[in-house]
Amino acid sequence: MLRVCLKSLSVTRIHVSKKRRRPRALRAYGWFAEAAFVAAFWLLARCMPPRRAAATGRKLFRWLGPRTGKQRFVRGNLAQAFPNLDVAGLDTLCRDAWGNFGAVLAEYPHLRALGTDRADSTTDIWIDAQTRAVMANAQPAVYVTAHLANWELAGLAITAAGVPLSVVYAPQGNPLLDRMLQAARRSLGCRFVGKRHALRKLMRELRCGRSVGILSDQRVDSGAPVPFFGRSALTATTPAWLALKLRCPLIPVQIVRIGEARYRVLLHQPLACSDTAADADAVLQLTAQLNGLFESWIRQRPEQWLCMRRRWPSVSSPHLSPN
Repeated sequence: MLRVCLKSLSVTRIHVSKKRRRPRALRAYGWFAEAAFVAAFWLLARCMPPRRAAATGRKLFRWLGPRTGKQRFVRGNLAQAFPNLDVAGLDTLCRDAWGNFGAVLAEYPHLRALGTDRADSTTDIWIDAQTRAVMANAQPAVYVTAHLANWELAGLAITAAGVPLSVVYAPQGNPLLDRMLQAARRSLGCRFVGKRHALRKLMRELRCGRSVGILSDQRVDSGAPVPFFGRSALTATTPAWLALKLRCPLIPVQIVRIGEARYRVLLHQPLACSDTAADADAVLQLTAQLNGLFESWIRQRPEQWLCMRRRWPSVSSPHLSPN
């Protein structure tokens, strides 16, 4: 998701026909420009205290974000989710959503401080009693969260509780940027699993006693149509399928920004399903529960939702296999 936004910010991006690939040299130049922008931004953020860095990133992207090509997706998604907003209200919400993204981007150099600076109450962690029991028993679980507030802190909170965690991630198209992001994420204490052929890898991780973490609020073209804000939306069914197939708890993790570089992480109780078999109906039922939770969280703090990709494309037919 970070790649999607940064591509729209790059001042060196060259628009070419979809029928022709960008020459390798120009593509490499674009990668370098994107990586240089992020490196410079992170260097500036690293020189500031976390809260000042977040405030600076917020201010910058509230101005810059609406001027990028991704604004049409941010505005379109928020308009679909909140159809009663007038033009002025929608414009303000878009700027605030971009501001949250800027704050998150500025917080990457400070991830370790966000998780360990407990004396300053940087990140408060609340764990449901049932979930605490799952952790105490070292039971593998599927932890699921959404692109809300600073979603990276979900992994940090889980590993801080002593849970061995493997997180699914999508490698960046820009290899320079990918290495930078993975270096920044080392302080999270997670093992990372590439998105390609992830299902088989995640099953292996769970069977070896490790828990897995998945972000599943974004559109997945091979997903199943599941209600989201009253409309059918293609949604990943992997979290629900894994939980039912391997009989693991499915635990929602909510991240709430309560200030600049200040967060509350809530590990909710595991979701329950009336059908314990991993059939299509049970998978859809559990996925619908998860979408309902995400929707309620977004309604509470809509400005904290990262929605820079189209969430509601046309739906042609259901796909009920794990994706």
